[in-house]
Amino acid sequence: MRLALQLKKWTSNGLRLASATAVLASFLWANGAGSASAATFGTPIVIGGQAADLALDEQRGVLYIANFTANRIEVMSLATGSIQTSMNVAPQPGSISISPDHRWLLVAHFGNFATPNQPRNALTLINLDNNQRQTFSLSAVPLSVAFGSDGNALVATSNAFLLFDPVTGATRTLLTMAELALKTLPQPFNNFPQNIVASSSQATKDFTRIYGVIQGSAADTEVIVYRFDVGQGLIVGGRVSEPALAPRTLSLNANGTNVLVGWALLDQNFTNIAQFPNASGVLNIGGHVIDSARGLIYAQMNETITSSSTGTSSSGPTIDQEKILQVLDADNLTVRERIKLPENLAGKAILSSDGNTMFANSDSGVMILPVGDLYKQRKVVPSVSDLVFQGNFCDRRVAVQTFVIGDSSGQSTDFAFANVPNGVTVSPLTGTTPATVTVSVDPLTFSNTRGTVVRSLDIVSDGSILRSAKLRLLINSKEPDQRGTSIHVPGTLVDIASDPTRDRFFIIQQDTNSVLVFDGTTYQQLATLRTGNTPTQLAFSFDKRYLLVGNDNSQVISVFALDTLRPQPSIQMPGGHYPRSIASAAGTTLVASRVAGPINMISRVDFVSRTATALPTLDTFTNDINVDTVLVASPNGAKIMGASKDGTTFLFDGNSNSFVTSRKDVTVLGGAYAASSFDQFVVGNFLLNGSLVPTKRLGPDTQTTYGFSFVDNLGFRLTSAGADGPGTIQRLVFPTATTQIGTRTVESPVLSNATTQPFIRTIAPLYSRNAIVLLTVSGFTVLPWSYDAAVATPRITKVTNLADGSTAIAPGSLVKIEGIDLSPINQASRERPLPTALGESCITVNGQPIPLIFVSGHEINAQIPYEAVGNTTLILRTPGGVSDNYNLNVASTAPSIFRTMLEGMEGQVATIVNGRNGLIVTNSNPVKRGDTIVIYLTGLGKTNPAVDSGLSAPVDPLARALVEPKISIGGVEQPVSYAGLTPGEVGVYQINAKILTWTPTGFTVPLTISQGGSVTTLNVRVIE
Repeated sequence: MRLALQLKKWTSNGLRLASATAVLASFLWANGAGSASAATFGTPIVIGGQAADLALDEQRGVLYIANFTANRIEVMSLATGSIQTSMNVAPQPGSISISPDHRWLLVAHFGNFATPNQPRNALTLINLDNNQRQTFSLSAVPLSVAFGSDGNALVATSNAFLLFDPVTGATRTLLTMAELALKTLPQPFNNFPQNIVASSSQATKDFTRIYGVIQGSAADTEVIVYRFDVGQGLIVGGRVSEPALAPRTLSLNANGTNVLVGWALLDQNFTNIAQFPNASGVLNIGGHVIDSARGLIYAQMNETITSSSTGTSSSGPTIDQEKILQVLDADNLTVRERIKLPENLAGKAILSSDGNTMFANSDSGVMILPVGDLYKQRKVVPSVSDLVFQGNFCDRRVAVQTFVIGDSSGQSTDFAFANVPNGVTVSPLTGTTPATVTVSVDPLTFSNTRGTVVRSLDIVSDGSILRSAKLRLLINSKEPDQRGTSIHVPGTLVDIASDPTRDRFFIIQQDTNSVLVFDGTTYQQLATLRTGNTPTQLAFSFDKRYLLVGNDNSQVISVFALDTLRPQPSIQMPGGHYPRSIASAAGTTLVASRVAGPINMISRVDFVSRTATALPTLDTFTNDINVDTVLVASPNGAKIMGASKDGTTFLFDGNSNSFVTSRKDVTVLGGAYAASSFDQFVVGNFLLNGSLVPTKRLGPDTQTTYGFSFVDNLGFRLTSAGADGPGTIQRLVFPTATTQIGTRTVESPVLSNATTQPFIRTIAPLYSRNAIVLLTVSGFTVLPWSYDAAVATPRITKVTNLADGSTAIAPGSLVKIEGIDLSPINQASRERPLPTALGESCITVNGQPIPLIFVSGHEINAQIPYEAVGNTTLILRTPGGVSDNYNLNVASTAPSIFRTMLEGMEGQVATIVNGRNGLIVTNSNPVKRGDTIVIYLTGLGKTNPAVDSGLSAPVDPLARALVEPKISIGGVEQPVSYAGLTPGEVGVYQINAKILTWTPTGFTVPLTISQGGSVTTLNVRVIE
């Protein structure tokens, strides 16, 4: 898609040119349509014709609808949603506007009839107070009208912009222009007002600004976009769009600083902030409105559909395809929801003053959409977007996970699952919300794969207004020799980079228009940075102060301060330039852009002005690059290498500030790209020298390089045979590029796509050199820096109760396992259920894998399975091998109270909470006769109902201990109201007890818990 704009500004002082251009373009992708279903959002109102425009008169409680083909203005009651009357007017009412004082309704008649018919170009002025009407003939075709705050109306015609005074009926010419070659009447059947008039205008809420788009010629792809500041001047721009700037309508934010024209969101200077990525350019399908109060845009954007079998594109949708209203963020068009419509929108849309009702032209006439009540509508949504099944060599049992399907409105709504993959069982397959759904995966079905298999479940609902949801299933099967710990990150991940001076890393999550920031020690997410639309690549400024992000559907570079992770003023690209790849060297920042036009170019950034300028030449070479070109800077900032899909490579030398070489030794390139500080470069499977001459092939074509990173004299290369298999990482030693034996990783890296993303980066060595992070199928995978070093066989030396450090252990107890070389990395899990493999380690008890909470080289925290009792054997498996057996006696019950560190106190205290004040019992907060206490502990054994190991305890019903414990204080047995698992926790129990009034007092009164044959005792202070 492309739109070239040449801007001019006219003021009361005469003509003034503003040197600016804006060229809009978009990347087309394939998108299949879903099946229709019963529930939709919005009510169509049939007008018996074709609507061309709308005007809202809330003062009178009506909506005026220009019925283009029936030659009348329909008047719809806002109270009843019905046509209460119609005003017959001159032929072809194409545009209407109501004055700020609600006195006048102005109608523009598109009367461009061809010979032998006579032109019928006119304006009709209707006095809404008395229904009097006047018609004013025009020599030119009126295309759109809009009132300003001064009470005059701006009229855009085929050869001029006019100001019309409704009081006197006089017109004044603001600007003349060459006669536009418009469509003439009559038109063939099956045409629409939006295709014929192809123009629209709208004023801001305070009427101080008017924006408009009009047809530039008979070709739908030529447009004129303009802005009129009442009393100040007129800015006009125009040329060509590809595809057509459609739907042919526009909408404004509250203060008129942003305008959504067709598929492009522009600022007040017509800079493209963001655009819909795959708009089809059909003028008469779709519509949108900006809800500034909620920071949202409601839009139907007709999409280009590419057939997966033939590769051909169509503009759809057909009558059988879904009509979808998108709810998007107003700043960068990130999609929040996709809502089913009963029919297509068809142009102009407006929002009520309270923001609760959207009125839009539609196929039948007009549609009423109560957007303020969207939260009340039935919406079936799963509690998760992905389910991750991380199998391991300890656990080949059927894996089970649960999630909840709910309705965000709180209603009971039908749902069903479709397209369940082989090896996957879903229960129930149908139901009503809310419902807990169990998904089971048979690992034998996926036993031939050694990576992460991605499958999906379709969730359909006739009662939900949302488009059918897809739940991703990520199923991993790994062997002991596969290294790395995978950490799940949902979404479309396209690039990764580590901070050059800090121990953290960044990942582009393209489907949310975001960059995710992670800590390089804990691997926890630190922040989410909002970018432009469709972010493509990460880069760092030469001074290492800023993160730069290229965007494929915004004409700006997103900028963030690395010290604060806060957004900074963006860098504006030249008109029509979409910054896809960025690199900085020796104070120079270059940008490879996709440009709306035949030539794609490289620009240079001026950080002071926050602008980029296209280079006239690349020194010796013309500034004409392949659209799929990436840039990468050497770590020392001396060089920038460029690589293109067509096989071209080129080099920029920051010291000489010039492009020093360019070659084309192959016909196609793709995969990984990287630059070293020692004049060596990698593109795909090729190692290049300082003149970009290929010096070595890193592997056969069947082993595509999807990731490469230089670190001093080392290199790391990541390959994959396919998305379902493992990856293979190799360490290379330079300058000879000696390759060491590859190590299989737990899953494949993200693969490049020859059509949509031929180049990709998947390796980010951390600044601290403590780990290497890989961009992989399910998120990212962490490898220890010495991942390929010989790993010692693990050894278990001690197993104790995690609560009090004793050796008393029962089924379901939380335990601390100590030893040597227990795990290659440190990692904790927040997953529920707890995983049975963590940090490349897994443990079995009598052959049964146990849930893991935390792993490190010297300590593992885990839960003993509820099935384990009596003499048991623990075995730990890591990449280093299998530990010797560790024999452990598990009693049926072993109550052990958790210990807590309190500030200002030496040592640990028992975790007993005083119900009187909610604080832990200490000598300064003693137990008082009549108090209630809650004792937190582990080891109370099996429960009723039974709870599977690793699962959070239920709330209803409560999981009570099968063997009820007894509590005595000072020899006096205390009444127990509850003893069982703490809701929401794993392996944590609690005992609720009431302190009797005759309980002995003192500083060291013994509190004893006895259960079965197990006893534990400690002292507490008791007062009267």
